[in-house]
Amino acid sequence: MCAERRMRIFFDLSMTNSSEEDFGSDTDNGDSTDDGALSSLAAARFAGSGVTGVGIGAIAQEIGLTKDTLRVWERRYGFPEPMRSPGGERLYPQEQVTKLRLVKRLLDAGHRPSKVLAQPIEQLQQLAEASGVGQDAPDAELDHLVALLRNGAYEDFRFGLLKRGTRDGLERFVLDVAAPLSARVGNAWAAGTLQVYHEHLFSEAIQLTLRTLMRPFGDALRGRGGRPRVLLTTLSGEGHGLGILMAEAMFMLSECECIQLGLQTPLHDIVSAAAAHEVDVVALSFTAVLPAQAIANGLTELRNMLPSHVRIWAGGSSPALRRKLIEGVDHVPGLSPIGEFVAAWREAAML
Repeated sequence: MCAERRMRIFFDLSMTNSSEEDFGSDTDNGDSTDDGALSSLAAARFAGSGVTGVGIGAIAQEIGLTKDTLRVWERRYGFPEPMRSPGGERLYPQEQVTKLRLVKRLLDAGHRPSKVLAQPIEQLQQLAEASGVGQDAPDAELDHLVALLRNGAYEDFRFGLLKRGTRDGLERFVLDVAAPLSARVGNAWAAGTLQVYHEHLFSEAIQLTLRTLMRPFGDALRGRGGRPRVLLTTLSGEGHGLGILMAEAMFMLSECECIQLGLQTPLHDIVSAAAAHEVDVVALSFTAVLPAQAIANGLTELRNMLPSHVRIWAGGSSPALRRKLIEGVDHVPGLSPIGEFVAAWREAAML
């Protein structure tokens, strides 16, 4: 179902091999200021020390690699090779951050850490190109929008989005502009041609445009009692919200009543809201930021807490969603299939 930091498409799926990536029990106390040390992926300079780099907490948040994973790779494969701040925190030079972005993309495509971490970035870029990782479909208009964003023409970028949305309508804007443009921005960020502030500006502009297009439709739907009644949110730790907003638009186009809870809602609050609003479906979005085990545990716990008639529909870019999900949790493999899921729910409800 990604102001957000790392842009990912709501139901865009990729493959990964997490056997060497998830080291939840392998800890290291060498970073005394990990938590909250850096709130965004930006260079950090410690006054008087001359040490510049990106903190491990920022990399974990922005790229979707856990702190434990980075530490294990450092010991096992010799990469990354962080510097240290005066306080002992790991700081990663920008060139290593760029390589880590590319490594994460290759892992999501099914490559193994042991095969890619030792390779120079030039070879990784060739491998990514050969594997089709991060390749955008040709679209001159979308390329122009990305160029406006890159060149600082923010007002022109916003105007271009609104013009396209007004011309094409909400559904085509979601499927033909918002989703593929999110992928383009994400790929450009991974390649180092866009910075984090570009992504923040993009996120702000695309969400503003979507809400502008959605508002009159939402007003018209209010009070009509459209079913299924869908509650949309993300679990704790999942702070990417553009995808779930696009999903809300698609549910609205299927004339569903939507209850938007925002991001990172605790499980007990989801259950309480589902009961209070008598929802039929809880729709959740997952990116690769959350570890696969955390997703599995969260879905299992939520499924056990909700009444059996309330369905859980999960979507997003997390490779964990490609695995077999528990009974009562359905994987929606894209934005377009939302209408089909809604139609199937309505047909089953009539039986």
